[in-house]
This record gives sequence, structure tokens and C-alpha cells, in this order.
Amino acid sequence: MSTNEFPSSLRGKLIVSCQAPPGDPLDDVDVLRRMVVSILRGGAGGLRANGEACIRAFRQETSLPIIGILKRFGYGELYITPDFASASAVAAAGADVLALDCSSARPPSSEHWAGLMLRIQNELHKPVLADIATLEEAIIAEAEGADAVATTLYGYTPETAGRRSVNWQLVERLVKEMNVPVIVEGHITRPEEVRQAFDVGAFAVVVGAAITRPETITARFVQAIHN
Repeated sequence: MSTNEFPSSLRGKLIVSCQAPPGDPLDDVDVLRRMVVSILRGGAGGLRANGEACIRAFRQETSLPIIGILKRFGYGELYITPDFASASAVAAAGADVLALDCSSARPPSSEHWAGLMLRIQNELHKPVLADIATLEEAIIAEAEGADAVATTLYGYTPETAGRRSVNWQLVERLVKEMNVPVIVEGHITRPEEVRQAFDVGAFAVVVGAAITRPETITARFVQAIHN
């Protein structure tokens, strides 16, 4: 772990990921900024945000910690903070923590995450959150100096593809074996699952679509009609 510690103020807090994919009706900086204002009024302890413009807009609304990323789409792949230039832009926009794809599925055209992590910590003086999908990836990320790990990519790598619920066994093993904060992120749809994550020892929980995506929320209710 670097000397740039993961924010202790996030312990026991709900972090809300406020993002919209390209082409989504909510894919507008001011729309997302207004959503963040509502999220903050609801009691969120921190934010996860994508891109310079959104991070800068969110920073104007709060001093709470922001986990920043820069997503790029290309050649059928998703890049999460793929290089030092993107990391620098996210940091300059006001992110307190930078998140990286540290999974085995990280596109090979990206800078290798281990070297990038070290540069972020030493040159940008920011802690790094390692987005992982498996215990093995988390162990490697911690050994390379990650300041925290998150289950963000579980269900989105070839090894875990198609899994759309929280892997509680993975969470429990991470909590047991990691010496850095464990963040549960991905596939949480109910408040009870947030409570469960803290009960098994998670440091913090990130919820995104279940709070910020009306399309996804509506679809869940409509699906209940047909079940």
C-alpha cells in the first residue's frame, strides 16, 4: 500500500456511482450533476464518477471523496483508466481516488496496470482502487501496492462472464485475506444487500444502476409483472 491512503471517511459508507453510458438519455453532465445533488441529499458518503467533465462538476457540489475513472470504448473493448494521461486528467479534475481495471481482462493495448498504479501513487499522489473480478486478481493487486480493492468487474471478465449477482463467498474471502479496504461494487439491487456487505466486513459499498438508472429500475418493476 502506498502512503496515499484510501479515504478513511468512506468506512461504513454508501458510495454512489453516478454515470451514464454513451447514448443514454442521462448522458449529460448537467443532468448527472443534478442527480448527484439529490444523491448527496439522500446521504451518500462518496461518489464514483467517469470523466473529467463530470468529476469537475461533481466536485463543485461536494467535498466528499470522489473515486474517478476515465472510460474509453474501442475495438469492442472497455478501457477503464487505460493510461497515465487519462489518470492525470481524472486527478486534475478533482478525483480523490483513481480506479483502475486490474483484472486479467484488462485490454493489452492499455498501459500495464502495475506500472500505472505506481506512477499514480508517486507522481499524482493519489491512492489507487483496484477493480478486480477474482480473489487471485485482488491478491496480485494488493501485492503490487493497491490501496483498496473492489469487486467491480465480477461478472464482466471471461472467467466470470454473465454472473449478475453478488458473489458473497468472494466478498467473505476478500475480507478475510486482504489487508487493504475491500469495496463491494456491482450487482447490488436492494438495501438489504448493502447491509449484508457491511455485516460480512466490507469497508464500503458502491451502488450504481439501482439508484441512478431509471431505465434499469423501471425494467425491474416491469419484469415483476411477468414473473
